[in-house]
Parts: sequence; C-alpha cells; structure tokens
Amino acid sequence: MIDDAGAATGPRDAGDLDQLDRVLEDAGAGRSTRRRMLEGAAASLAAAGVLGLPSAAAASGDGADHTALRRISSALATSESLAVTFLTEAIARAPGTPSAQFTEVLRAAITAEFDHLTALEEHLDGKPLTLRFWIPDAAFGGGGAGLFASIEAVENIEISGYLAGVSTFARATRARQARIMAEALGVESEHRVLARSARSALGQAVGVPNDRSFAVYDSRTPGAVVRALEALGVGLGRQGAQPGRFYDFPGDPVAAGVGLAISSRVPQ
Repeated sequence: MIDDAGAATGPRDAGDLDQLDRVLEDAGAGRSTRRRMLEGAAASLAAAGVLGLPSAAAASGDGADHTALRRISSALATSESLAVTFLTEAIARAPGTPSAQFTEVLRAAITAEFDHLTALEEHLDGKPLTLRFWIPDAAFGGGGAGLFASIEAVENIEISGYLAGVSTFARATRARQARIMAEALGVESEHRVLARSARSALGQAVGVPNDRSFAVYDSRTPGAVVRALEALGVGLGRQGAQPGRFYDFPGDPVAAGVGLAISSRVPQ
C-alpha cells in the first residue's frame, strides 16, 4: 500500500526533503521561503554525511526523487485500472436502464481511462497496486443518476491526483512527464462535466454541470488518492465494507470491443 512518507522526527534523506517541500507548499509557503528552509535541512543532512547533494537546489526539487514519482504515478494507475474495471461492468449493465442513452459516452471514456493507464505505465513509471477490485453494488446506481454520481466522485479524485502529479514531476524538473499528467487531467475534467450532465439529464439536481473556474485540489498525496478511493467503498485487492463483489481488470477495452477508438490516444 502507498503511504505518504515523511518522518515526524525530521528529514533523513532526499525523499524526506521532497516530502517537506510538498508539505510547505501545501501550507502556502512561497518558493523562496521553502528554498531557505530546505537549504537549512539539506545543510544539516550533508554535515551529518547523510545526504550526498551537490547543492541545495537539488534538495528544493530540481532533482528527481524517483520514489515520489513512482508513488503518485502508481496511485493514479490504480485509480485508472479501477475506472476501466468499473466502466466495463457499467456498460455491460446499461441495456434496459436509463444509462443506456449514454453508452457511447461511457465507451469513449473507458478508452481514455485505459490510455491514461498505459501512459502512466510506459512514460511515468506507474504500476497499479492491484488489478482486483471490490466494487459496491450501490456504485452502479441501478444504471441511473447514481451511476454517474459514482463516476463524478472518481473523476474528482483523479483530478486531484493528477494535480499532485503535475506538482511532483514539475519539482523534479520533468517537464514532459508533468505535461502528460496535465493532458490526462484535462480529459478527466471533461469526464467530470459529462457525468454531471448525465446526472442532470436523469433528473438529479446538480446545478450547472460546468460549475468550476479551477479544479479542486483535495487529494494532494498518493496516500490521499488511495484513501479517497477506499472511502467510496472500493476495496483494493481486498473486500470492502459495503455489499458488492470482486471484479478483475479486463484489459484493453477497444480490443475487447467495449471501448471506442477515439482520437489523441497517446500523449504529446
């Protein structure tokens, strides 16, 4: 399981310095303030012979903490694997339900989620924590508005997770990887609005579907992404608390005839 890392007794290595930088940034500290504090921490570690950094710039995020990069990518790969698994079952259940009118939207969305997973694995060193998920029966909402409320909830988690990914890769000066995170984030925001539109069309009061100027940044760490998924009743490789059952990741939805062959399937 992914945790949030960082020791209460203070930074011990480059990974802890990166975590300290994230905590300071999330607390509202400016870049110059963070740099000064990180310089002091890096100097203490270097003096103790713990950290072999050529400069404080590396400690402040200009060098890559590969563990931090893998953690956020793997948390997102887990969420994307869950999304593909969940949407596959939702599409199978759609005939005869109110969600049937949105089948093509779901088929396009499942392709995008799978492509995000592929990019996370191939370009961002991500690996799903599990490919087996306990999904609550209630998450499918009988193919009605509740289904799209579940989709919106997962999209909100993924949007926050990708924002965390942009920050993590930007701190590591990995511009292309940070942009890939942003490219996926943009599509997840589209999915969120589509889910809200479907909820509205099915008679659930949600207000206007496009109700935000900026994305909400709630799940700021890999551990927070995982905990947010579990809070929905999802079990990651283990049984969840709510009634449901296990579903296995089904693989490429286009190859299986479930997904649509949409455009822009690889990151730029």
